[in-house]
Amino acid sequence: MKASYFMPIDKINQFMQGAAMNSQYGIQVFGICGPAVKDMLPPPLELTDPENPMFFAYIVNIREPTFSPWYMEGGVGVMARYGDKVGVYFMGLQLSGPGALMGAFSGREGSGLPKKLCERIVVERMDDWGHCFIERKGVRLIDVEVKIGEYNDPAFHQPQEACAPGNPVTTDGACLLHRYRITDRFSDMEILHYDSPTRFNSWEKATATVKLCSSLDDPWGDIPLVKVLGAGWMVSDNWVKGLSTLYRYPDGAETDMAMQYLFAGRYDQCTICSSHQRYE
Repeated sequence: MKASYFMPIDKINQFMQGAAMNSQYGIQVFGICGPAVKDMLPPPLELTDPENPMFFAYIVNIREPTFSPWYMEGGVGVMARYGDKVGVYFMGLQLSGPGALMGAFSGREGSGLPKKLCERIVVERMDDWGHCFIERKGVRLIDVEVKIGEYNDPAFHQPQEACAPGNPVTTDGACLLHRYRITDRFSDMEILHYDSPTRFNSWEKATATVKLCSSLDDPWGDIPLVKVLGAGWMVSDNWVKGLSTLYRYPDGAETDMAMQYLFAGRYDQCTICSSHQRYE
């Protein structure tokens, strides 16, 4: 196989068919944010629980994606809803590694995921200790240490705890995403329901400590995380079951308002500044 500026249609028709993020190795973390996190949601999205908003984060090595070489990925978000549709609203996702470019471009262009490329993602495990972090522009945006055994909160539970070797557990999952067109301004914006189940092949309860920080372009430290409920060290497969439009923004003021919430998760400030150099 070699590169060509003409690609046969039978090859084009294979684009992202059966796309899946298989053999994900790493962590999921759950917590509670302060109610002020509602100010980070673009209207008309709402928190699923305004008094105790659910925080969600993950950091994984996606070892067997179907559409690229392996890559590292992690993200932070909160549980939100539009009408009766519930999903994770991601404030930001970061990717690194050989397949990161294809993972980022396909996810952003196809589904509206707020993905960026970063310098470093680490997922490390030694017996019952684990450590995962994401670094961008010299800042560690998220740093998670876990101790395998129990959750932070003994009352916290997850359905994937029932999985066992040879007996995986599949759970429903979804994201609420924004997709739009760029001309001289942002337009044709819509909220998408990203139906994305996960098959857990293993899950180990863990106690987690989480630190969030902000870089110049990634305000992850603004997320008001007040309590960690627990984490899980997992091996899992994740795929896209369906993508549907929930809401279309009218062009103009309403789209502009939404973009003020979305911008930082997708672009750096250099795109709107006249002086923007960095040398190392």
